[in-house]
Amino acid sequence: MVFGKKKWDPAGKHCVVTGGSAGLGLSLAILLAKRGAHVSIVARNQERLDKALKEVEAARQSPEQVLLAYSYGVDSAKEAEAALDAAAQPHDGRCPDALFLCAGKSRPGFWIEQTEAQLRECMEETYWVQAWPALTASKRMVAEGVKGKIVFVSSVLGYFSMVGYSPYSPGKFAVRGLAEALQSEFLLYGIDVHICFPGTILSPGYIEENKVKPKVTLKIEETDVGSQPEVVAANLLKGVEKGDFHITYDFISHTFRASTRGSSPGNSSFMSQIYNVIGLIGLPLWRRDVDKEVLNHRHEHYEYLRSRGLAQ
Repeated sequence: MVFGKKKWDPAGKHCVVTGGSAGLGLSLAILLAKRGAHVSIVARNQERLDKALKEVEAARQSPEQVLLAYSYGVDSAKEAEAALDAAAQPHDGRCPDALFLCAGKSRPGFWIEQTEAQLRECMEETYWVQAWPALTASKRMVAEGVKGKIVFVSSVLGYFSMVGYSPYSPGKFAVRGLAEALQSEFLLYGIDVHICFPGTILSPGYIEENKVKPKVTLKIEETDVGSQPEVVAANLLKGVEKGDFHITYDFISHTFRASTRGSSPGNSSFMSQIYNVIGLIGLPLWRRDVDKEVLNHRHEHYEYLRSRGLAQ
């Protein structure tokens, strides 16, 4: 960042949050409302949306704020376009100033257990659920001359992956690839692109995820304490306000960012070098321990596969 550059302020701006009925999306919507933004939350379940909107309303700072909820699934181009159409109506049809793409779902599992239908669904829940709204919003921003913001949410598993996440990580890597391309392309239009790489978020989705997560993955993650959605939301918004492209907020994600960012715009050249050195030394050791844990699980895993008719 250029020294003295003014931070982005959400006050008075229209911010659309997908996945806004729970977890990170809801926490972010509440935070944006507290900062004086007009907030539209989008999610499938109307009942959860109604409850979430009450929480967003409780954060209202002025009677002029427009705080609304819309029930749409954004994993198709048609639904994503309809959601943006609906959200734009109370604002004289103008496209939003910022789009926060928090919708998504994790379905861990072993690769050889997956079917074509399951893998396609995983990509819809991780990649397309962000790509379609981004496509719709960016077309509107360019057509209307709005120099807005599009904020993707990947995962620390968009920097690396491991056993149990083969159905999930590809979509998060794809989101990163899309953000990398658009960060460059959207320089043409003055549209800012950001992407956040959160670790474990202690949300309702995480509880459901752990119900199907392989035992070996749970074992590897047993020391991961995770973060509350409010903490992740605050760090995500802080990164957007500062103008960071890759947004990370803890030691692990900083280290993976510095070690794997390639030619992506950096947040802090000095600190990135520090984290890069840490990664050069520490990450190979960490990976060695992960691989050792996987190999130790081999016998139990084959017993599991035999019980499922997947091995002799």
